[in-house]
Amino acid sequence: MPTGTDSESETRPLRIDTPPPQGVVKAPVFRAIADDGPRGFGLRTRLFFGSVLLLAFTIGAAIAFLTIKSQSVADQKIREDLNAVPAIFEGYRSSQAGARERAVRSLAEEAGTKALMAEVREHPETFHDAALEFAKSLGARAVYLFDPSGSLLARSDREAGEETGRDFTGISWVDVPRETRTESSAFILEVSRDQALSLVASAPVTQGEGAETRLNGVLAASWEISDDRAKEMALLTAGDVAVVGNLAPRDAPIDLRVLSSTPKFTEPMPEAMSRAVTHVFSQETQSEPVEFVVAGEAFIATALPIRSGRRETIAALVVGRSKDAEMAPFHEIRRSLLVVGVLALLLSVPLSFAMAQGLAGPIQKLAEGARQIARGNLDVSLPTADGEVGVLARAFEGMVGELKEKAQLEALVANLQRRPGDVTFRGAAPGAPDSGEGGRVGQIFAGRYELLSELGNGGMGVVFRARDRELDEEVALKVLKGVGEGDEPQALVDRLRHEIKLARVITHPNVVRAFDFGESGGSRFLTMEYVPGTTLREVIDARGGLQLTPALQIAKQVCRGLAAVHKAGIIHGDLKPQNVMVMGSGVAKLMDFGVARTRSHQEHGGVVLAGTPLYMSPEQAKGADLDERSDIYSAGVLMYEMFTGQCPFRGREVTEILQMHLNDQPADPRMLRPEIPAALSEIILACLAKHRAQRPASATDLDRWLMRVRV
Repeated sequence: MPTGTDSESETRPLRIDTPPPQGVVKAPVFRAIADDGPRGFGLRTRLFFGSVLLLAFTIGAAIAFLTIKSQSVADQKIREDLNAVPAIFEGYRSSQAGARERAVRSLAEEAGTKALMAEVREHPETFHDAALEFAKSLGARAVYLFDPSGSLLARSDREAGEETGRDFTGISWVDVPRETRTESSAFILEVSRDQALSLVASAPVTQGEGAETRLNGVLAASWEISDDRAKEMALLTAGDVAVVGNLAPRDAPIDLRVLSSTPKFTEPMPEAMSRAVTHVFSQETQSEPVEFVVAGEAFIATALPIRSGRRETIAALVVGRSKDAEMAPFHEIRRSLLVVGVLALLLSVPLSFAMAQGLAGPIQKLAEGARQIARGNLDVSLPTADGEVGVLARAFEGMVGELKEKAQLEALVANLQRRPGDVTFRGAAPGAPDSGEGGRVGQIFAGRYELLSELGNGGMGVVFRARDRELDEEVALKVLKGVGEGDEPQALVDRLRHEIKLARVITHPNVVRAFDFGESGGSRFLTMEYVPGTTLREVIDARGGLQLTPALQIAKQVCRGLAAVHKAGIIHGDLKPQNVMVMGSGVAKLMDFGVARTRSHQEHGGVVLAGTPLYMSPEQAKGADLDERSDIYSAGVLMYEMFTGQCPFRGREVTEILQMHLNDQPADPRMLRPEIPAALSEIILACLAKHRAQRPASATDLDRWLMRVRV
C-alpha cells in the first residue's frame, strides 16, 4: 500500500507515441472535462413553467371532467324525462278529448240542432249548410252529421251530397253515441285528400226525456293535430315534437310522412328517427331512446304509437330533447370556469415567478456553492432558509465545515512528516539493525512478507511495515515478542488471537482493518491494514493542545469509528491517543483491540482490570462491567487532552489516578483554554460524568452533538 509520499516516487511506465503513417491525419484527442454549469432550463425556469403548467393542467382537467360529467348527467336526465312522455301525452289527449266532447255535446243539445236532425233526408243541402255553420262555430276542421242508423248525412269538408249515405257503422266514435247515448272521441288519419291526423269528438242528438227519448242522429267534429298542437305538446314535454303518419294502404309497405311538427323536426327525417317510427308501426310499442343530429344539434328522442278508436296504430308521436339545450347551464358554468381559470392563470404568472424565485434562489446559491467546493474553494457563502432548503443548506454548511476541518488536519499531519517514504515517526529505514525476535528489517518473514521498516515497538510486540509479496500490497505486520518463563507467552498469543478475531468483524473507514493471523519460526504474528500516518499521541506530544478545527475533526472521526465498533458488539476498552492513527489524508483510525472485549465475554467471563489508567472510566477503574458509555468516557478524556494539551486527571501513582476518576470532578476545559466554545466544553464534561447514565447514550449521539459545534 503506497504511503502519502511514496506515490511521488513510483516508477511510471514510459509512454511512446507512435507517429501516424504519412498521409494519415491523426484526429485530435480531447480530455473529457465535466461541464459543471447548468444544463437545459434553469431551476427557476422549470419551477415557473412547472407551476404554471400544473395550474393550466388542473383547470383543463376540471373543465374536461365537468364536460364529460355534464354530458353523462344530461343524457341520463333526458332519458329519464323521455320515459315520462307516454303519461304526458295521455294526459294531453284526455284533456283535449274532454274539451272537444263537451263542445260537441253543447252544440248537439241546442234546439236548432235537434230540430235540424229531426228533418227528413230529402234536403242534403240543408244538412251541408248546417255542417259548415257548425264547423265555423266550433273552429273544427270538419263536422259530420249522421242519421240514427249511422249513415252520413253531410260533412263540411266535402261538397253537398258527396259521400251522403255512406255507412259509418263499425266506427267507434259513431257507434258509441248511437248505442250508449254518450260522447266519444278518437284519433283519425285522413289520407284521401289532405293528409292529416285529427282528434274527432262525437255526441248523440236526441229528443224527448226518459223512456220517450229518441235518437235523431250523431253530431261529430274533428280538429287537426296541426303544427300549433305539436308546439303545445313540445311545451309539455320540454322538447321538440313530430307527428308521423303511415300513409300506405293496409298490408302495404310503410310510407312515413311528417304530418305536423315543431320547426326542428320537419322532413326529411334523420335515419335514427325513421328507425324509431318504423319500430312503432311494426311492433306497436314505444321505441327505445335514439340519438341523432338535426342541423348540427344533437337530440335524444323516443317514438310512441298514436292509436285509432279500433286500437290500431295510425301515427307515431316523436318527442326529442336537445342535448345542447340540456347542457346549456353546464356550458355556462364551463364558460365561467374557463374565464375564472384564465384570470387565475394570468394572476399565477407573477405569483409563480415570485415563488420560483423564492425557491430556486437559495437552491441555485447552494448549487453555486457546490461548484465552488468542487473547485477547492471552501470559503463559500451559503443561503439561509427555512424548511427542506434550510435543512439542505445546513447540511452543506456541515459538509463545508467537515472539509475545512479535514483540510486543516491534513496540513497539521503534513507539517509533522519527517521524511519521504514513511510518515510514521518511529519508522526505521530499510537496512536498520535487527528489530527484535521473529523479524528483521530487510528480511522475508513467514516466506511471504518483506519487512520494509519498523513502525513501533511495545510491550506486546513489534510492528513492521511490510510488503505482502503474494498480493503486492503494503501491510502492517505485528510480531509477538519472545517473553520469559511462565504462562505469559501463551496469554499474549491468546490476546493476539482475540484482537484479530474482533477487528475482522469491523469494516469502517475509521477503524484499522485486520487481515490474517499466523505463526512462523515459533513467532505468532498478525497482519493488518497499513496506515501511513502518525499516532495521535505523537501529534499531541509535538504540538500540545491541537488547533480547535483539526482536533474537532479527529474527535468526530473517533466517534464514528467507535460507533462501528459498538455496532459489532465490541467495547474497545483502551481508547487513548496511542491507539488513534492519523493519516496524511486527514483520516483518523482506531486500532489496537488488545484489551477489547465483547459484551458476551463480560457477562460470562467477568472483567479484569485492563487498559490505560489515564483514560479509564470510573467503572473500568473499579473492575466493573463495561459498556459503550465506558468508551465514551475514554473519548471524553481523549478530547480533553486534544483541546487543552493535558489529561483531566494526573498523578504520580496509578491508584491516585484511579481515585481521581472515581471521585474528582474535572476542571472546565475553558479554564485551561478560553477559546474553546462553551458547547464543546459542555460535551466534553458530559462525556466525563461519573455515572454512565449521565453520559451521551451512544457514540452516534456524541458525533451528532459534535456536528453542531462551530469553531
